[in-house]
Formats: sequence, structure tokens, C-alpha cells
Amino acid sequence: MKLKLNKETKAGILVLLTLAVFIWGYSFLSGRNIFSATHSYYVQYDRIGGMMEQADVKLSGYNVGYVSSIRFVGIDDFLVRLSVESRFSLPEGTVARIISSDIMGTRAIELVPGPLPGIHSPGDTLAGEIEPDLVAEITNYLVPLASRAENMMASMDSVLIVFQTLLDQDFQDTFSQSIDRIGSTIVSLQSSVHSIDTLFSHEESRFNRIMDNMESISDNLAGNNQNITTILDNFASVSDSLARLEIIAAVNNLNDVLSETTRIIEGIERGEGSLGKLVSDEQLYNNLEDATRNLDMLLIDLRERPGRYLNFSIFGRRRD
Repeated sequence: MKLKLNKETKAGILVLLTLAVFIWGYSFLSGRNIFSATHSYYVQYDRIGGMMEQADVKLSGYNVGYVSSIRFVGIDDFLVRLSVESRFSLPEGTVARIISSDIMGTRAIELVPGPLPGIHSPGDTLAGEIEPDLVAEITNYLVPLASRAENMMASMDSVLIVFQTLLDQDFQDTFSQSIDRIGSTIVSLQSSVHSIDTLFSHEESRFNRIMDNMESISDNLAGNNQNITTILDNFASVSDSLARLEIIAAVNNLNDVLSETTRIIEGIERGEGSLGKLVSDEQLYNNLEDATRNLDMLLIDLRERPGRYLNFSIFGRRRD
């Protein structure tokens, strides 16, 4: 018995086949094989950086699956389900890192195999990381530069204000006068240098002779170095001898003076000589003291009554 299909059934079957071929072609062009078995793994992120469903899941740069779903968990967390081909095993500790797969910033997930010997089972939750995208890196790089630029602009503004304050009319006049003085000084220096150059040019032969004479004297000194050394040694020896002789003579004279002084003092103490007698004879001392006292009284009486001792007359001596 031959099965007959009506036109509607044929049209439905054709649509289904067309849809299946379209889905298979799209998946094939996307790098996915819908006929291969997959395992699901879960990753929790606090942000996904613009990643969307159907994003690629890579292992060492090779597409091994895709993001099958993204849904909120709580308020700020996302739970992402990864569909990975079953022929790829994930070691324990594998990290699912969100990366930028191209220069346009398309987000994908790179699986970084873990260091542990075990294997993740389907349905396990993997650790998640987020790699900064190009825009975020540029932003992080530009923010400090912007801050520095603002500080630089503020500094330049301050400098311009200072220059504006300084460059008033009085400062300009003073600065112009200073520049004129500096120019005059430079002209004077040029004139002095020219004069010195002219002097050296005119007196070059004399300077050459002086330098030749100095060189000759230096050569003579170098040639007679040994003689000069001998003369200086002799002079030092003579000087030392004279110094020693003078010191010895002075010491001898001092000893003689001290001996003589000692002998005189000892004679005075024994009563020898006039000074010794004066020092040791008490009666002589008393007589001298009485004589001095009488002389003093005589001078006082002479000053008070001079007529008793002096009597002059222009007509002769008066008879008493």
C-alpha cells in the first residue's frame, strides 16, 4: 500500500527540513556542532563586562563550547552556564576567565586548566575571573594622565599669573635697563679682551724670552738639586750648632748670676759689708732712725722760723 502525503504535510516537512538545515548551518558557521554531546558547567560573576549569550568558550584559543544562558542571582551577581563539548575534560581548579576575543572588545570565555589532578564533573561550578577590556585598560591608563594634566594646567596657570604680575611696566623698564647694562658690560669685556690680546701680540717676544729664562732657571735648579740639598743641610747643621752654643752660653751666664746673687745674699745675712751691717746691726739702725727724725725736726723748724738761722742786711751786720 503506497503512502500518500497531501500538499500541506509535504510543505510542513519541507519547512522543518529547511529550518534544521538553517540551524545546522548557522551552528557550523559559528564553530559549534549541534550533533555533538556537551557538558554544562556554571560560573558566578559579579559583573560580565558586556558578555552575551552564545559567546564563545575557548580552551587554549580553540572553541570548545558556548555560553548557553546568563541569569541574575540575587541583585549584583550573574550565573553563567557554559556548554562544553564532552570530549574535553576540565581539571579541578579550572578558571573561566572573561576576555576580549578581538580588538572590538567582543567578550568570550577562556578556560584556564587547573593544576589539580582531579577532573570536574558536569554541573560543577568553576571559579570565575574578568580580564579588563581594552577600554577599561585605556581608561585606567588615562585617568592618572588626566589628573597629571589637570595639575600641570594649574601649575601653568600659577606660572602665567606670576609672569603677568612680574611683566608690568616697571619690571619691563628695569629689565630693559639691566639688558642695556649687560650689553655695555659685554662690550667692555670685549674691549678688555682685545687690549689684552694686543698686549700679548706686541709683547710676545718679551714673554717668550721671560718664559725661556724661567725654563733655564728651572733647569739649573733641577741640575743643581743635589748641591742645593747639601747647602741646606749644612746651613741647618750650622744653625743647630749656633742655637746649641747660644743656649749653653745663656745657661752658663744665668748660673754665674745666680751663684753671685746667692753669695751676696749670704754675705748680707752674715753682716758683711755696709748693707750687711745695716741689716744686722740694730744700734746702727736705731741711730739712723734718730738722725732721720732729728733732721726732719730741723727742717720743720727751719721752715717755720727761718730768721733764727738766716740773718742778712744790706747795710752790714746788726749788732745785738
